[in-house]
Amino acid sequence: MIKKNILIVLILFIYSSAYSQNVQKNKIIGEKIFYEYCRKKLKNNEFNNAIFYLENMQKKNTSNIYFDKIQINLIYAYYKIKNYSMAQKNIEEFIQLYPKHPNIDYVIYIKSLIYMSLDKNIFLNILNIKNYKSDPIYAKKAFFELKNFLYFYPKSIYIINAKKDLFNLKQRLSKYDFEILKYYFNHKHYIAAINRGEDILKKYPETSVAVETLKYIKKSFVELKIFNAAEKISKIISLNKV
Repeated sequence: MIKKNILIVLILFIYSSAYSQNVQKNKIIGEKIFYEYCRKKLKNNEFNNAIFYLENMQKKNTSNIYFDKIQINLIYAYYKIKNYSMAQKNIEEFIQLYPKHPNIDYVIYIKSLIYMSLDKNIFLNILNIKNYKSDPIYAKKAFFELKNFLYFYPKSIYIINAKKDLFNLKQRLSKYDFEILKYYFNHKHYIAAINRGEDILKKYPETSVAVETLKYIKKSFVELKIFNAAEKISKIISLNKV
């Protein structure tokens, strides 16, 4: 009788395990189908629908197989609908959870793109105010992120785009600093103008404002009656074929 009971318990245990494994397998298959459905929504640019389904899947994703993929897709979807605060929230969570993830370069690159987008203030465009005259707080953050990106992920597939973005940011930041230089010069703060000019040449030597910066440095030295320094700057300008 005891042996019979043990046999029954053993059969029930095996059946229960098999049933549990089958349920888990079906759940994983269901998650895969649902994830592909979410991906289809993204490909069709149905970003709000994709976010709705991805967040629901994130809550119910008991197997955790797709958790990192869900979050990457949420980052992209929020970025595309310009909900930058939610995109940033997911980015910070992702970096904390998966610092060595194979797609971490993509996430960090998106982070820099968000800062660049925030730098493009819509109200300035409406008022027809030049973008480079606005406070570059987000441009500086994007610049910092891209510099780190180039250093830590030199083999990333996004490296070419990152270099182009960094060059454009240098142009934007150099123009902003150049406006400050002109302000100093026009208000006869010549030493401040020279210092700002030297800073521009040090940080952004390859930008379009570099030559104009040299001219203002020269004029500042002339106003200060430091003619030897002004002459040296003139020679540098000549070498640059100005």
